[in-house]
Amino acid sequence: MKNSKQKNGIWLGKMELPDLVQLANKKISSASPQSAGTLGGPYLTKLKGRGMEFAEARPYQPGDDVRHIDWRVTARTGRTHTKLFREERERPVMLVLDQAQPMFFGSRERLKSVQAARIAALLGWRALFRGDRVGGVLFSEQMHHEFRPRADRRHYLRLLSHIMTEHNLLVDRMNEGEWSFNSKFMFAEALRRVRHVVQPGSLVYVFSDFSGFDAECRKHLFQLSKQNQVQAYLITDPLEKDTPTSGRYAMSDGKSTAWVNAGNKQTRQIYTNTFEQQQEKIASELRHCRVNLNILSTVDNVSAV
Repeated sequence: MKNSKQKNGIWLGKMELPDLVQLANKKISSASPQSAGTLGGPYLTKLKGRGMEFAEARPYQPGDDVRHIDWRVTARTGRTHTKLFREERERPVMLVLDQAQPMFFGSRERLKSVQAARIAALLGWRALFRGDRVGGVLFSEQMHHEFRPRADRRHYLRLLSHIMTEHNLLVDRMNEGEWSFNSKFMFAEALRRVRHVVQPGSLVYVFSDFSGFDAECRKHLFQLSKQNQVQAYLITDPLEKDTPTSGRYAMSDGKSTAWVNAGNKQTRQIYTNTFEQQQEKIASELRHCRVNLNILSTVDNVSAV
């Protein structure tokens, strides 16, 4: 990919998602202990005895369980050492990223697909800094990929690299006309898969414009929210709500094309009302599914989230 294509709001630059680590770290560092706790932060408790993850070895003390003597360290140092463990209580976090064709639209700063990837990357970094395990489900008409949650920076960087690579490949295919519409099926199938891979008690983020959200999607999302906390990020673009004040414009959903006379005030009002009704319908359905809704435009600064 040429440098001229990077960070222009259409392609994802090589370091665009990894670089958000600095912003995430700043947010976590500035959070108070109380607020950090409400974010579902790390719950690591050192225990004398058997835990889920080895923490450290220290000199043996009277009362320590002899079953937990670290014989390797003892042999190396000539002094008896005991293994300490820490109980893993971090929360699994799953990033569900919609990269279907309707997401590859944007009129100003960037495509909806780019904005979705940016906010997903930022929230993933924050979760990782809290000690949570982060995974992802990435889907479009062309692909479906799953990454199991892990508290591993390298694992997360591989996830971000995969998002970037797949996104830019989809942009190229779109430009070459090698893309077919089937987003509704893909959205429902992705949510079905998420239900099977997440552990109860997980935090699930869904990043989408919800253009493919149907009854099958509602069923999976409702079931998912029964045992997990689900937050939705509805990605929008200013042109979806308001047309320019003059001129005639061709608008297409990929299947059919309609002309809009933006110079007609009544037409502009109908256009805006239709968008707002669609947004309210999505919001109502997500409330029914017990999903927290956040709305993010392509021109919004993710650092404010």
